[in-house]
Amino acid sequence: MPHCQIHGIAAHYTETGRGDTVVLLHAGGTSSAHWRKVVPRLQNRFHLVAPDLIGFGETEAWRHEREMTHDDQADLVQGIVDRAVNGPVHLVGHSYGGAVAVRLALRRPALVKSMVLIEPVLTPLLPQAGDHALFEEERGLALAFIADAEAGRSASAWRRFIDHHNGDGTGESLSGNARYRFLSMTRETADGYRSNLNNPTTLRELQGIDAATLVVCGGRTTETFRRLCSILRDRLPRCTALDLAGAAHMSPLTHPDQVADAIHTHVAGTRASVEVDRLTETCDAA
Repeated sequence: MPHCQIHGIAAHYTETGRGDTVVLLHAGGTSSAHWRKVVPRLQNRFHLVAPDLIGFGETEAWRHEREMTHDDQADLVQGIVDRAVNGPVHLVGHSYGGAVAVRLALRRPALVKSMVLIEPVLTPLLPQAGDHALFEEERGLALAFIADAEAGRSASAWRRFIDHHNGDGTGESLSGNARYRFLSMTRETADGYRSNLNNPTTLRELQGIDAATLVVCGGRTTETFRRLCSILRDRLPRCTALDLAGAAHMSPLTHPDQVADAIHTHVAGTRASVEVDRLTETCDAA
């Protein structure tokens, strides 16, 4: 499992498979292991690179005095891509990782062939689109998690977080190992919540993203994520949408077959489109 130094941070990522490179960006409160059910379904089709984002898994925590941002996470991903891959990649981001994918596409558009965004946490888009009540609800949840984390009430913070995204009682049903993994990432997740609230992405910026993008939304997800996916569908110029029936927010874990199929279909379709464009250019030149 490779390690490298990115802007002074010891970063870790996993790497497997051959073919077009697909970079998998995990949700908050987890790590590259978030993709453990999806990777076996794709590793014979693509070269898969799955970073641990800053503060998660085996990548070092944020150590600077200023607050961490999604742009810092995007810089980490860029550094790993530059080290592991020669050329542009397909980005897949779920939740927190989806927001990081969008920032990387905005900052380094030439690096991104396409994107699959699975319910990305782009909370600041809500008030820009006029959804002030939903934004205040999400802001309240974020601030409550941060307050619980700072007060040492990690179990309470995670129970509220997990139940909100996956249904009442879900947090209590977790195994001991799963509960331990979540509790061990409380501080880093609080930092992630702060960066979610401070994400600078605007509706106007979305309209400038040229990468072909698939937006995936669970049929049983929260109202907030349904609205965010709707905003992306309306604003991204080259966007298609997929609804996963029966899925809540954690579809890469609960519906890995459908998620893997969606990634494969989108990436393969993007590649085929590029090949057609190249053939057309060759014919025109002749």
